Amino acid sequence: MARIGVIGTGSMGGMLIRKFVETGAFPAGDIVARSRSPEKARAVAAATGIEIAGSNLDLAVASDVIFICVEPLEVKPLLKELKGVLTADKLVVSIAADVMISDISALCDARVARVIPSVTSECSKGVSLVAFGDNSTEADRSLVLSAFGSISRPFETEEKNLELLADLTSCAPAFISSMMHEFALSAVRRERISPEHAELLVMETLAGTAELLKTVNSFEEVVTRVATKGGITEEGVKVIRKVVPSMYDDLLEVTLAKHSLVKERIGDQAS
Repeated sequence: MARIGVIGTGSMGGMLIRKFVETGAFPAGDIVARSRSPEKARAVAAATGIEIAGSNLDLAVASDVIFICVEPLEVKPLLKELKGVLTADKLVVSIAADVMISDISALCDARVARVIPSVTSECSKGVSLVAFGDNSTEADRSLVLSAFGSISRPFETEEKNLELLADLTSCAPAFISSMMHEFALSAVRRERISPEHAELLVMETLAGTAELLKTVNSFEEVVTRVATKGGITEEGVKVIRKVVPSMYDDLLEVTLAKHSLVKERIGDQAS
């Protein structure tokens, strides 16, 4: 079995460790982690039984696969810290947005893959976007797809598509929750229901709709089943189809612009 190292035990890194151990993707005894926050690392270790490395360098030396779970602007400094240790016999899996495979490969000899996971993996749902570097092997593909397949639905794509698709997967839980919250508040403004009850009703309906979609596999089919011709729901659907497209066009425009800005800042960092 491969020895797994995880650098960064924050919100996403800690979640990945917990889920990998919970699902049996990797045995706890094969995982070693390191974090700039000792408290977070200790908490994850206490909950899962993994080992804590003495340093990033110790972790990289001891690991066959290194998951990089730090902020995008921290990746290059980390790779410089590990210079000479990330050799061609190791696999680096970065979950940092906007740090390209070429950025990583320029600073180490390791094989490289990028994964954009989602917070929905906390409940073993959702999508993990995956892109592999040219030097990745079939064994690398099998390991990464199997690991993330145990906690989500892995979706392999070209790296150039990651940012756009991440808006549909990794960012989407926040977008959907924000939209549904506003839906509930609209009812509250009619002063006939409390915020707590409005949120409860919308959340339960959203959960039920998600389950229903598993059986029909189409948004449009759900719309057709509910919005009968000439009915009340159809009037609401007309409003959504008139107003919402421009909102989501604006949303993708600003998020993709932000991705470009972060990439520029990463590019400005000294290699």
